[in-house]
Amino acid sequence: MAGAGITQMQGVEPWMIEAFNALSHGDDQDLAPFLSCVSRDVSLPGTEAICRCHFLKRDGNDRPVVDRLAAKVAAQAIQYCIPRTRLEEARAELAETGRWEKVARLQEEARGLFTDIDTSGEGGEMLLYLLLEAELGLPQLLCKMPLKTSSRVHFHGVDGIHGSLEEDGRLGLYWCESKLHKKVSTATRECFKSLSPFLLDEGSAASKRDLLLVRHHLDVGDPKLTDALMKYLDDDAIQSTLRVIKGASLIGFSLDEYPNPFDADGKSVMKEVSEQVQGWFDAIERRVKHHKLESFEIEVFCLPMPDVEAFRQAVKTHLQL
Repeated sequence: MAGAGITQMQGVEPWMIEAFNALSHGDDQDLAPFLSCVSRDVSLPGTEAICRCHFLKRDGNDRPVVDRLAAKVAAQAIQYCIPRTRLEEARAELAETGRWEKVARLQEEARGLFTDIDTSGEGGEMLLYLLLEAELGLPQLLCKMPLKTSSRVHFHGVDGIHGSLEEDGRLGLYWCESKLHKKVSTATRECFKSLSPFLLDEGSAASKRDLLLVRHHLDVGDPKLTDALMKYLDDDAIQSTLRVIKGASLIGFSLDEYPNPFDADGKSVMKEVSEQVQGWFDAIERRVKHHKLESFEIEVFCLPMPDVEAFRQAVKTHLQL
């Protein structure tokens, strides 16, 4: 698991390792009622990309749990949008007084940041956040939602930035991109088209802007840890040479005649599904190589749905937009 199981290395103090490891919200069991992973940690040949594919689970009436997943995603709004220091203040007030007012206000504030535009990709962005936090243990270091000047617009640049403190003391920064489209080919193409400029050229205007946002808005809820991580973001500090740019992406798409991915035993993945998944991974591999991203570590989540638009609208409904 990225960001977990870190051992003490020269120059990395134990308190920092422990504090960073504690940043992630939840674990992979958080998604167990909603998603089944049919292919995990598949290395794409000739690249540093790692793919995994999930299918929606089914309820007792054999229906994919689209609405339940949407509700789970929408419930992440407060942790996704609100800086950790403010969350900790609300948590402390609740523990001290038993009053929920500050938590309720933060929840209302978080929901107010989302757009009601029909084509919004914010549901996918939050789903990628949840997958990275819960399944891979990669904590969010920057969410752009609080930086928006209007709920009717999207913030330019990557969707978010997550991090890992690695065994050799390096800080990994994951530039995140989520795409939900009807066709898998479109989602794959647009995902890597958007992600590639941020990975290929750290000196580009877009990359510099997003890195500057991290420097100005990094908030991990612990001033001491924040100060230590800031050294990785200061180009005049030696720790900046240990900063590693990586990628994370969610490719969500609609799949007609949505299958139950498992054989009768409920465990073995159906041959037809395995062949489909391999085809998607092959397409992702081609896109990674097309954009010359072979040397970058990229975590890729592939998620077919019965209808991505239904999921998008369900998230908005649960956010009360």
